[in-house]
Order: sequence, then structure tokens, then C-alpha cells
Amino acid sequence: MLTRAAVIITMAAALASCGRSRALVVNDFTASAEGWTVAGDTGPTTPTFHASGGRSAGYISNTDEAVGETWYFHAPAAVLTQLAAADGGRLEYTIKQDNADAGFPDDDVVIVGPAGRLSYRFNYAPGTEWTDFSVVLDSSADWRWNWNARATEEQIRSVLSRPSRLEIRGEYRTGDDIGAMDRFALIARR
Repeated sequence: MLTRAAVIITMAAALASCGRSRALVVNDFTASAEGWTVAGDTGPTTPTFHASGGRSAGYISNTDEAVGETWYFHAPAAVLTQLAAADGGRLEYTIKQDNADAGFPDDDVVIVGPAGRLSYRFNYAPGTEWTDFSVVLDSSADWRWNWNARATEEQIRSVLSRPSRLEIRGEYRTGDDIGAMDRFALIARR
């Protein structure tokens, strides 16, 4: 038979776990680039893996080729397969750039699938220190549908259900630059 103290501890633990979010995917780059690639400029490439220098361990980076295109970190298949389960949850990442010069506007997160294209722009850019970004994966955020109108819940769900590409912006200024990502996570809806 459980003592009164044991019952109280069990109930407290159960209540505490109800409020926690569940991570579907976490890439913290402790041992490798974890399947992430880079696209833009002249084509796909592998990011540089750094075993230390991130907030908790390693990170990945890319040096801009400075030929005109905005480059992006591309998520691996292990991330894409979890996007449908993240519907209504959050997408989070931490990045920095090597120079805090004024940049140019562009989409910060892009998710593409057969149903269309979703994009999101934050109202701030990363600095030269690790900068956190987080956006909910539902229509309460200002997701854009096919470069134009605000995305509806149905449009967001349709892209998340069959994604072919997820991009995280790595370039924020014109000319030579280095962008780096320390952590990426997909968090399920509570």
C-alpha cells in the first residue's frame, strides 16, 4: 500500500510531466553534422563540423561563396519525417553569424512539399553570439503560403504532412560571411 507521501510524490510527478513538451528531434551537433547539408550559391555542400565552440558542444557552419544567392542549412530526412508530428508544436534553432552588419530581408525558415511552400520571417537577425529562434507550427504564427498570403491551418498541415525540404537561413548579409548553427529541435504540441 502506498503511503500518503508516495501518493503525493507520484501525483506531483504526473502533473509536472503533463506540462512538458516532448522533443521529436534534437540535433545538437556533438559528434557530426547529423545529416544536415547546405544549399544556395553554387549548389549543395556539406557544412563544416566543429567539435567545440557551440553552447554545449559542437556546431556546424558554412562560409558564403558570395555569388548572389542566399544560402540555407537543409534538414536531413530524419527531421522531415517528424514534421507531421510537430503540427501545432514548435521549431527551434540557435544560430550566429560572423558579422553583425545590417543584412537583407529574406525567409528565415522554409518548408516545401507537394502541397506548396511555407515560409516564415523573424523580426530580428542573429548576432555574433548564439541567438535563439522559435516559431510555432500553426496559423497563430505569420507563416506565408507560396510567397504571398498568410497560411491557413489547412495549408500548414498539408505541407507538414509530406515535406520534401526544410531550410534554415544561414546567410544574413551581402558579401563574404560565415553562418553557424548550434542546435535544432522539433517540439511536439503539448
